[in-house]
Amino acid sequence: MITSTKLKRLYFSFIGLTALLFVSCSGDEKTSPDDDQFDDGDNPVTIAKPVLNSINTSGWTLMFEDNFDSFEPTKWTKNNSTKSRAARPGIGINQWFWKPENVSYRNGNLVLRSEKVANDVLHCGGVFSNNLFEFKYGYIEAKIDIAETMFGTHTALWLQGDNMGNVDGTGNDGAEIDVFESAWVQDYTKSVVHIDGYGTSHKANTRKYDTPGIHSGYHIYGLLWNKDMLEVYYDGQFKTRYQGIWVPQVEEFLWLSTGASFGGTANFTSRNIGDFTEAKVDYVRVWRMN
Repeated sequence: MITSTKLKRLYFSFIGLTALLFVSCSGDEKTSPDDDQFDDGDNPVTIAKPVLNSINTSGWTLMFEDNFDSFEPTKWTKNNSTKSRAARPGIGINQWFWKPENVSYRNGNLVLRSEKVANDVLHCGGVFSNNLFEFKYGYIEAKIDIAETMFGTHTALWLQGDNMGNVDGTGNDGAEIDVFESAWVQDYTKSVVHIDGYGTSHKANTRKYDTPGIHSGYHIYGLLWNKDMLEVYYDGQFKTRYQGIWVPQVEEFLWLSTGASFGGTANFTSRNIGDFTEAKVDYVRVWRMN
């Protein structure tokens, strides 16, 4: 027969063992800085990491992110052209414009629509972060499904500096940095850095690089920027590097856009008015490299 004293001893032994197990389990499951998630009640939050195959990114800090669930006016302005951009008569486009209505959000994507609105007129979409988010040095990454290039449209991820037009023989005071412009129908693209404005003093440095599968599905485009260099990445792989006069030393802002292509190959003239193609951006992120 179990006495009340024995029952009390069994009860307190059980309580002690339970507490010991709780402490032990809690210690094993402690969140570390390397964990991909932290638990916020019922809503665990994923900590985004760059897609890079050859660089240790463990100490980097995410300083800008948009997953494009909806338009955020504190991050972006929609492009609205007041006059036509540069004509592309070689592919049948004599006028093209950025229009706010060509920017939309669908299924967690920024959607940039390029639509034929007249026989020789194209309307496109773009967003930029001027005066909303500007930064100096970092790693920029965007996951993008490009628009159809045979439509006469290129998709671009680029940066711009407010004082890019100042002529001093360098990009120190600002540059246009085209991480990519998908203007070609083959499996390659080009990056370009423009300095000293767009007039007679303009200088450009163009680099062609291979992009397997660029015309099918999403791919990840990256730019690593520090005081010494600009490095371009595609799906985590290093592609090309700029140094010297081509590296800005001032804050720049982001731009995501579609536009009339300069690649020289398209069937725009055979398309019907109202036909369109879309670029889809799943996310854009910028990390500070600590």
